Amino acid sequence: MTQWEILGIKPTDDLSVIKKAYSRQLKNHHPEDDPEGYQNLREAYDSITKMVKQQKRAEKEAAFATMDEVEMEVDIPEETITEDEEYVPASSPFPDHIGSHHQPLSDIALLLDQAEALYGDFEARLDEGRWMDLLNQDVLWNMELQQRVSEEMLLFIWHHCLLPKRIWILLENQFGWHQMLKDGNHSLDEEDAEQFYRFYDRRLGYFPALRYDWTIGEDMDHEAFFHALESAYDEWFKGDFEASEAYAKTALSLFERHPDVHKLLGELHLQQGRVKHALPHLVEVTKLDPDDLDTQLSTARALYDDGAYEESAAVLAYLTELEPENTDFLSLYGKVLFKQKKLVEARRVFKKVKHIDPLGDSEVLVYLANIHRIMREDPGKFNASMKDIKAELYMYSPGKKFKVFLWNQFRWKLIFSYIFLFVSWHQLGNMAEEIHVNRVAFTLVTIFSMGSDYRQPTSTIIWTLIWTAILLLALIQIFKQWNRIRRSLVA
Repeated sequence: MTQWEILGIKPTDDLSVIKKAYSRQLKNHHPEDDPEGYQNLREAYDSITKMVKQQKRAEKEAAFATMDEVEMEVDIPEETITEDEEYVPASSPFPDHIGSHHQPLSDIALLLDQAEALYGDFEARLDEGRWMDLLNQDVLWNMELQQRVSEEMLLFIWHHCLLPKRIWILLENQFGWHQMLKDGNHSLDEEDAEQFYRFYDRRLGYFPALRYDWTIGEDMDHEAFFHALESAYDEWFKGDFEASEAYAKTALSLFERHPDVHKLLGELHLQQGRVKHALPHLVEVTKLDPDDLDTQLSTARALYDDGAYEESAAVLAYLTELEPENTDFLSLYGKVLFKQKKLVEARRVFKKVKHIDPLGDSEVLVYLANIHRIMREDPGKFNASMKDIKAELYMYSPGKKFKVFLWNQFRWKLIFSYIFLFVSWHQLGNMAEEIHVNRVAFTLVTIFSMGSDYRQPTSTIIWTLIWTAILLLALIQIFKQWNRIRRSLVA
């Protein structure tokens, strides 16, 4: 069987077709189930891609050589040249970037060789400093070749795409490929460009920053592992959970101690309701990387869903100690405490969430209401008398609330509101007496008659508007204070 038959495609020089074929065959030759088939597939893929790259490089070098020969054979009409003149052709049969820029084009080929060497060294590939050195070469600052260099590097990265997110961001800052592809400002094949744009957009956006550094120094097939892992995440974002899980299991068989693999498998199981299958993977992530707090939250939630409240509470107690203002941690912790019937602690946690984010999770209000109901119905559970419970929940009668409201009137803010209310009402009354009408009718007629044939003096209209505004503001302030008192005395 030939190498092309192993990949299941006809001979081609399109690296994207070769890559897709490898991805398809990888599903059929799992490293654990078919190690020999996987090894043959890997060798065929490596051999073919290397051959195609060498062939393309040879074609470019041949093209450069042909350009030189053609340039030397251009006939120069002797009669148009004198001893004192230098021949400058009126026009050239070649584009501007060919011929006179032959050396810069050779520099592009050298740049691509260096990029391939950098990519081929796995540890160097993860080093931002090495990439910055590569991107500081003079050929990248040649304005006449800038577009050509950008497109050549884009094609290179399209076929050498297993990179940490920080390197993707570094390349974007250098070349601005995202906007270039979005605007169609390139000479690439439209279908390939569109496909790469979708891939590239994910890598810069919501695609997770996979921990490539985690495998440094490990004796493993880095290419196959990260190809499987990135494919698993790609399929996950597309919504194909079955394909995602198959790729993730392939990655796990290649290297078992990577937290991103276990994290993905845990999330996949959770999304499909398989909590018991998710837990071992999520727990493994917390063992491998205790600083991954998001996964610890997922672990606590899975334990909660599985009814393991004590274990869930232990994880959440640790998380809330690390981040005491994190409402996601606190909300789940309160729910776990409620399930454990630790109502005093649960209420304390929920009140803290409400204080941090008053307009946040509506479930918090529901849990608080349930706890308050239990407190009223069974005060014994809280080791408190009914009198203490009422005081704690501010269970006051409307009369008591009104007394509290009246007591609050002695604050300066409200005293001024009453003063402004009285003065504005009195002034509107004085203005209404001049034309012998009710002050409310006077105010409405004055305001709504502006611009009509019936007109008041300008000064009267202005002062009517001013005193009306003061009156309304004073009323609003008084009403807000009453509403605040009323709400604060609601259980």
